[in-house]
Amino acid sequence: MKLNTKPLLENLKETGKGVMPLVNVQEDLYFKKAFNVNSWFAIGHFEAQGHKLDYLFHLMVYHLPNQPALLNSCFSITDETTGWYCGEDKMIPLSEGEISESQFDIKTPHGRMWGDLNRINIQAAMPSGEINVTLAPVGYALYNGGTGYFPLLGMNVYQYSIPRLITNGTLTIEGRSYDVNGFSWFDRQWEMKNGDLMGRWSWMDLNLDCGDVISLWGSVDAARGEETAWATILHPDGTQTVTVVEPLSRGESDYWESKKSGRKYPTHWVVKIPAFDACLEVTPFPREQEIVSEFPMLHKYEGASSVKGIYKGTEITGYCYVELVARWYNY
Repeated sequence: MKLNTKPLLENLKETGKGVMPLVNVQEDLYFKKAFNVNSWFAIGHFEAQGHKLDYLFHLMVYHLPNQPALLNSCFSITDETTGWYCGEDKMIPLSEGEISESQFDIKTPHGRMWGDLNRINIQAAMPSGEINVTLAPVGYALYNGGTGYFPLLGMNVYQYSIPRLITNGTLTIEGRSYDVNGFSWFDRQWEMKNGDLMGRWSWMDLNLDCGDVISLWGSVDAARGEETAWATILHPDGTQTVTVVEPLSRGESDYWESKKSGRKYPTHWVVKIPAFDACLEVTPFPREQEIVSEFPMLHKYEGASSVKGIYKGTEITGYCYVELVARWYNY
């Protein structure tokens, strides 16, 4: 499948793709101080020197009423070939980091993300690994929910994704450096909380070898006992489809209990998207890909995963990350 490698900024000028966004990909890249939470999230997948390698780097600003603002950084590396994994979560007062309100530049003692929609730079380090990469956004933006806005468990969430960024640089595992080139996925999210978070959610970025990419959300509202799942699918021509997904709990299995947090996570899914005749098997490797925080509510699972199955009636393969957040300890 030939991928669209035209610069994202050029594709943003196009109209007639059937999308009516409530967000502005370029202007909304910057810090939005009026919102409770700001998030910049990057994940990448590479094949280098006989290894399948993945990284995650996530920066978040928590700006809750009557509390000092906090800056959170998460960084993980996965070697799917050997099963090696390491992840780290750090929380500091915002005053100990640096964040620009006029350009895209966030810096912590543990890493930095900066640049613009022509080029995004990422540098991050932990004792057993480092990353230094540049990301060039190409193709089209994906507007989650079709507009870039959706409600989730008492939150008003704004989110756009850039599913394809051509990525080059180095990734280091325990002193061994790999020259990497491949693709990253970038999410920009900001949200306003309306109350206590009572539930849990799942998210997957399904990158399929037919060229379709899928941002999939599933949530369980503990207060109401309701479960929902839906997907925004970006097609190679830039058109998008928002569609229902069967509740993820129906296809969850292979549960793993973390000795570090005591939480219990599923580590295998059969994802069904009826409108696309899709039955996709999602499997993280290794299973042990939890990021443990000093704040228990922020423990989460971020698992580099393989994808295979049927999509539009045809056999398909791909890759993704699986994110499991919030009340998984009540599972």
